[in-house]
Amino acid sequence: MNDALVNDVAAELARDGVYVGRGAEDWLDPAEVRELEANVAAADEPVFVVLAAPPQGADGSWGSDLAFRLHDATGRDGLYLGVDRVSDGFVSTTTDGLVVQPFVGDDGVRVSVQQWGEVAGSTDVSFDVDGILSHGDEGQAQELGAGLLEVTGALADGTFTEVAEQASAARAQAYDDADGTAGDWLPVALVAAVVVAAAAAGLLLLRRRARARPGRGADQPFALPASVLERVREAGDADAVRRARTAVLALGERIDATDLDPGAGPAALDSWQAALDHYDAAGRLLPATSDAAGDAEAGAEVDVLDAVGALVLAERGEVALQAARRGSAFAPPRPCFLNPLHGTATDPRPLEVAGTGVDAPVCRRCRHDLEAGRRPDILDVVHRGAPAHYFETDREPWASSGFGALDPDLLTRLHRRTR
Repeated sequence: MNDALVNDVAAELARDGVYVGRGAEDWLDPAEVRELEANVAAADEPVFVVLAAPPQGADGSWGSDLAFRLHDATGRDGLYLGVDRVSDGFVSTTTDGLVVQPFVGDDGVRVSVQQWGEVAGSTDVSFDVDGILSHGDEGQAQELGAGLLEVTGALADGTFTEVAEQASAARAQAYDDADGTAGDWLPVALVAAVVVAAAAAGLLLLRRRARARPGRGADQPFALPASVLERVREAGDADAVRRARTAVLALGERIDATDLDPGAGPAALDSWQAALDHYDAAGRLLPATSDAAGDAEAGAEVDVLDAVGALVLAERGEVALQAARRGSAFAPPRPCFLNPLHGTATDPRPLEVAGTGVDAPVCRRCRHDLEAGRRPDILDVVHRGAPAHYFETDREPWASSGFGALDPDLLTRLHRRTR
C-alpha cells in the first residue's frame, strides 16, 4: 500500500469523513453518499468510512491495514469502517437461504471495523456493527450501502445501542422461524472483528481493547500480560460451535460446486486434495448432530478451541480450493498467533510468553498494538477455573502450534492427536 493512497484518503476524510475510491463508485448512489456524509457529520464521535475495492492479490485484511495507516497518519481516534475483501459472485447464506453477509449486487463484502477510543459509550462496537450489517434487515444481512446508512444514522441520532439490540432480536426470530437452524448464522467471510465467547461449558472467550502504554521499539520482545477476563460476550460456546459448523458447511458446498478439470496439473490436484483434507479434518472436530433439536446439546460437547480450530481449517480449505481453481500450489496461510480469529498474520514479531522468547507471526492489528506498547487482543479462555491465554493451556494441537501460526502442518498434528 503506497503512501500516496493513504494521503489521498486521509485528505478526503478530513473534508467530510467519507471516501469513495477505486472499484466502489457504483456501491452507493449520489444521494446515499450525501446521506452518509450527513450522518458522519452529525455523529457525536468521529466516524470515517472508506469505500474502496481491495486491489487484485490483496490479502483479507487490506481495509484493516489501511485503517491503521490512516490512524497513524492523522492521529484521529474514532470508528473506521472499510472493506477487507469482496467475494466475486459469492454471498454467504445459511442452509435455509438466509443471507448472512453484507453484499453489493452478487458480491459478498467483508467489512473492516477498527476503533480507537470510545464510540457510543463503548470501547468496542465491532460486534454491534457486525450485527446491524449482517442481520439488520429482519434477520438478514443488508446491502452494504443500506447497512452503512443504518449504522451511521444510529450513531448520529444516538440510537445505536437500540438499533443493535433490535438487529440481534431480529436475527434470533429469523432463525426461530427457520425450523431450528438458529445457530447456523456466521460464515467465514463476516466482519473480521467478530469474537465469540464460551459460557455454557465454563470456557469464555474475550475480546479486549488495548490499553495505552509507553511505546517500545519494534525489535524489542513484548512481554505479554497475564490473562484477565475483562469482557464476556453474550454469545455462548454453542454459538462458537454453530459458527464453525456454518463455515465448514459453506466450504463443503463450494467444493461440491467446483468442477475441477480432469487434465489439471499436479499443483492443482494437490491443492484440490488439500481442500478435501482440510474440509474432512474440520468436520471431524464437530460431531454430527442427530437433528435440529439436539444441536445445542451436541454443540456443548465440542471444546471451544476445537471450534476455533475448525474455523481455521475451513479458511485454509477455502484458500486451497481457490488455488486448485487457479491451477497453483496451495500455501497454507498462518493465522495471527495471538488471536487466530483476527485472520492471516504478517511477519513474525518477537514476544515474551511466560518468560520465554518466541518469534510469532501476528496480524497487522496486533503488530500495531505491540509496536505502540499496548495490550493486544489475545484469545483467552477459562482453563481449569482460571483465565489463561489459549497457548498457555494443554489443549492440543492448538496451544503449541498457535493454530498453525508456529507450525503450519495442522493436519499431521490432528492425526497424532486422534491416534
